[in-house]
Amino acid sequence: MIKHTHTEPTTINFAKLEERLFQINDPKLLTNFAFSRQASYVFRNVPTLLVATGGSKATAYYLKMFLESRETLCEVIEPRDYFYKRNINQFKNLIVISSSGQSNGMLEILRSFPGSSYLITSEYVREEEDYTHTAGYFENETAPLFDILYWGNGKYKEREKSFISIIPTLAPMLMILELSILEDEKKEALSSEDLRKINNKLKQLLNKSRERVNKINFNFKDTNLIQILSGYDTTCSSSILESNMVETGTSSVVIHDKGSYCHGRSNLLFQNPESSIIYLAHQMKNLDNELLPLLIQEYPHIFLLHTLDEDTNPFWKEYYLALQMYFLSKKIADDKNINLTMPEYNPQVVKKLYRYKGEM
Repeated sequence: MIKHTHTEPTTINFAKLEERLFQINDPKLLTNFAFSRQASYVFRNVPTLLVATGGSKATAYYLKMFLESRETLCEVIEPRDYFYKRNINQFKNLIVISSSGQSNGMLEILRSFPGSSYLITSEYVREEEDYTHTAGYFENETAPLFDILYWGNGKYKEREKSFISIIPTLAPMLMILELSILEDEKKEALSSEDLRKINNKLKQLLNKSRERVNKINFNFKDTNLIQILSGYDTTCSSSILESNMVETGTSSVVIHDKGSYCHGRSNLLFQNPESSIIYLAHQMKNLDNELLPLLIQEYPHIFLLHTLDEDTNPFWKEYYLALQMYFLSKKIADDKNINLTMPEYNPQVVKKLYRYKGEM
């Protein structure tokens, strides 16, 4: 197998993480992010289908969390699933999430959906796709087929050349977080003071996330299997770690629901006791208080990543845990001497599959 090694080090994306997030956190951008006005009215109580793949699925799960808090029925699916789903007509709204705007099948999905369609993407898609960005029209069409909601603000020039998404996941999640603040506080717009507080909060959570991972006194060099114990409230963060590890070839990963883990799935750890267990928690329920100590007693490599030191706002808590997943991904990759930004890969397979544009 021919291997390719990218020369851009992992540290570049992480060194500029705070700077890039602050660039995205722009009041004009939030105003232009039309979803802020549509969330309360168009989507409320209307069945909504969210389509995403790769790192964008984490954004989709975070958006699902937001919409469900607004009493909206949601489902997250992969692009290919759309073409085989029997009950498409039961959904009235479609949101496609793609950082590049070029994921295979995306335009076909947006064209074919019978209800209202929206694309959440970064700003640079304007110059790369075959639709006009201002109205969401296709060439030679007389009616708009979908609206385009941008999270880029013109300052985001450093497109990440990577198998994983850092800013392309965290940036739209930040926009959704700010939408929740707008609605919860019944504001039309965030003031400069509001944004200053959000930036301070981001800086605090970035530092806390980095410190929490740095305190993990374990080398993941020989870890071949990572088992994540998650739950409905940590779907977004668990998907980030799973996607990062798999898409960079860093480790095999299995995600367990904590309840299902008690009904047979625990045998995977029994057969693979050297696995690393990543235990995710926003709060310690009765199940956590029984399950976690038992695992620590029986197995050597149990790591709790949590938000127990954060307030009760669920959107901040899951964003905090998502940040921890990125720093944990970097540590695991560093321990294995793998470049998280651009790992070695088979160029023949990538050339034929990654850019595949045929029928799904």
